[in-house]
Amino acid sequence: MKCLRRLTVVGVLVAAGLFGIPRPSLAQAVPAAYGLFVGAVGGVYATTGIFVAKARTGAYIYSLEDALVPRWELVPVAVMPIGGLVLGLAEDQRLANSIKWAGAGFVTGAAVGLGIGTLFGERGEAQWAGAIIGSAAGLLAGSIYGALAHDDGEGGGMEGTVLSFQVPF
Repeated sequence: MKCLRRLTVVGVLVAAGLFGIPRPSLAQAVPAAYGLFVGAVGGVYATTGIFVAKARTGAYIYSLEDALVPRWELVPVAVMPIGGLVLGLAEDQRLANSIKWAGAGFVTGAAVGLGIGTLFGERGEAQWAGAIIGSAAGLLAGSIYGALAHDDGEGGGMEGTVLSFQVPF
């Protein structure tokens, strides 16, 4: 009796998976592909920012093989395209918000990073390294905020999650 009940549950789940869940239409494929592409570009840039930050502390990458060894720094390369794909399939407005906020975070982070690199850097590469690190951090923060924020569509503005961080001095 238990075996028959389990087989029935499995059969219902398989039938629901095959017939009950609507498949994505062609109209959903375009934002999904766009989200996948933009997420991949953003993931590569965020990982570049992480590598530049590590290089500023003395941890260098000497070859492409060394860079492609599985490590935590490669997480944005894997996660951001998946996030873009999911946002494109689920809600293309959230994808658009994420891209807009990522762009704003990119520009703001680059300016802040350039300023910090200029103020606290003792060598010439501190300016561009600061700009890359700051823009990568701003891109990550902006894309996450844009994906979490929600526009109610009634002109009331965006409702979102408050993001904050502390820098100890």
